[in-house]
Amino acid sequence: MSAELPADVATSAQRWALAGLLGAVLLNVHHTAPWCLPVALGASAWRVWAAQRPSRLMGRALRIGVAVLLTLAVLIGFRTLNGLDAGASLLVAMAALKLMETRRARDWLIVLGAAQFLLLAACLAAQALWLMPLYAAELWLLCTALYALGAGANVPAPAPLLRSSGRSLLLALPLAILLFLFFPRLEGALWTVPREDEAVTGLGEQMSPGSISQLTESDEPAMRVRFDGALPPRAERYWRGPVLHEFDGYSWRRARGDFGAAPALEFNGRGYRYQVTLEPNTHGVLIALELPRGLPQQSPPVSPTFDYQLIDAKSTGSAISYRLESFPQHRSLETLAPAVRALDLALPRARNPRSLALAQSLRAGAHSERAYVDAVLDYLQHGGFEYTLTPSRLSFNSIDDLLFNTHEGFCGHYASAFAMLMRAGGIPAHVVTGYLGGEWNSFGSYLLVRQANAHAWTEVWLDGLGWVRVDPTAVVAPDRLTSDFDDALLGADEAGASARRVPWIARTVQAWQALNAWWQDEFVHFNMRKQLNLLGALGIKDRDLEALVVLLAAGGTLWLSLLAWRGRQRSAGLPRDALSRSWRALERTLRRGGGARAPHEGPIAYGQRIAGEHPELAATLVPLTRYYAHLRYGRHCSSVQLQHFRRAVRLFTARMPR
Repeated sequence: MSAELPADVATSAQRWALAGLLGAVLLNVHHTAPWCLPVALGASAWRVWAAQRPSRLMGRALRIGVAVLLTLAVLIGFRTLNGLDAGASLLVAMAALKLMETRRARDWLIVLGAAQFLLLAACLAAQALWLMPLYAAELWLLCTALYALGAGANVPAPAPLLRSSGRSLLLALPLAILLFLFFPRLEGALWTVPREDEAVTGLGEQMSPGSISQLTESDEPAMRVRFDGALPPRAERYWRGPVLHEFDGYSWRRARGDFGAAPALEFNGRGYRYQVTLEPNTHGVLIALELPRGLPQQSPPVSPTFDYQLIDAKSTGSAISYRLESFPQHRSLETLAPAVRALDLALPRARNPRSLALAQSLRAGAHSERAYVDAVLDYLQHGGFEYTLTPSRLSFNSIDDLLFNTHEGFCGHYASAFAMLMRAGGIPAHVVTGYLGGEWNSFGSYLLVRQANAHAWTEVWLDGLGWVRVDPTAVVAPDRLTSDFDDALLGADEAGASARRVPWIARTVQAWQALNAWWQDEFVHFNMRKQLNLLGALGIKDRDLEALVVLLAAGGTLWLSLLAWRGRQRSAGLPRDALSRSWRALERTLRRGGGARAPHEGPIAYGQRIAGEHPELAATLVPLTRYYAHLRYGRHCSSVQLQHFRRAVRLFTARMPR
């Protein structure tokens, strides 16, 4: 059983433990329940108030009732007790409740253990580079709290505590690096935990542009792309994502069902090889430059679909990296499957009648499918339509309202209207959502695609060619597609766009983005492939798991040997406290006179032996050795007593005949 903490520990080590717990709670505040931080703060404040009133601690019945209420709060808020967010919230609640019964050192160790798991949860929830110093500081704080609890009733001052814990962390750093580099990794990133409720703006499962009256463009990154060679021209930087087929007259949705394999393609022109680092998303589609050949490399299992989507079969809600080769120029070698043709010609009955009439009129005047496509584009180009991020809301017949009333919208509006007119004219069509363009980062040599680059266009089926991309926004607002990203970003983040126009600010932002990208690629996404590449760089030909295990074992043995050698050196060397240093100085003085202390001799016996051999020293030496034994093995050594002993040693050394 662990003894109760003394009163001085309750006012010193306790504060370190509370600080460590609150720091861990703060690092998790972005993904835990909103009530977690107030509960932790309230419990900590109550525990400080009750520190001098042990009888005030909460009783068992009340603790059980509060535990049930907090568990129900987590269950109601997250609808589960599993997962990172719910688990971290429950851990905060239980740690706060544990403060109500902390009487012994063991209880405080449990609180610190919960704080350490909360620190791990914070690392799992977010791995941004700017958070790493905060995580390191919290680890240092928790280690210091452990040292304070381990000191018992004699808790050192903050500075020695921080030095001791920092020294221990530095000694553990080589082992951490060794494990990071050579511990065999399974598939996935360094930190990977499923996040079922995580969502980012940009792309989704459906598109309802008629319901949007203000589109706010997000400055958050969507992906980073590194090309093996030159970048594709801006006009070919169409990044394909979710494809929407089902249309009810107002909204477009992804098709669910088995429609067979995609038509085989003949790729022409120049191909581009590149690596994508895709940020977390909810749609589960691997974004690819139009159109990829083959399946991605270095990625989770991928399922290709009938419409050339690449579905991540094991989406974890974390960033992933993969390699692809794409050819913007291509044509189909097969005909369109009847089921897919029916899917992409379907229109709801009794919806958008004026648009249907317009389609029939334009189709009657066109001698071919291609001519009909050009006629609809001409109508949009010269029909007085405007591109805006703050369009009017559309009615139940959204396409009619856009084409004949409001005449304003963004890319989703025009892609939706164009696809509907194509279907009404007998040409299979669907809406493709994805990204357009990207911003080149010269520091990191990659293309940064932001959520603000989200775009929607249409694909139509033309016999002999296959699926052909048609972007109606290009005829309504051509400047929107040819301008740089900074010029296009005029939504809610105008300040950010203006800042990037200032050269030195733009360079600083790009340098930070490149540094953060390097951190994500080389550390967060450090995987088995990179481990094997490291083995190759070290000259190890058999790059497999056995080599990793051998290196890990050899490095661990070397690290343990160095620790053992250092421990032996410290034990054989001079003690570090001031009292022992003074005693060692006295020993050196006596040893010069031929009076070396035997290993079995204590300080008093040593002094008596030397006094017997040199009676002239007895009057001074014997009381001095007794005084040292009293200070070393007594109950307390004050600073005044320590100074008195050190002064007596100096006087004895100065008067000692040589």
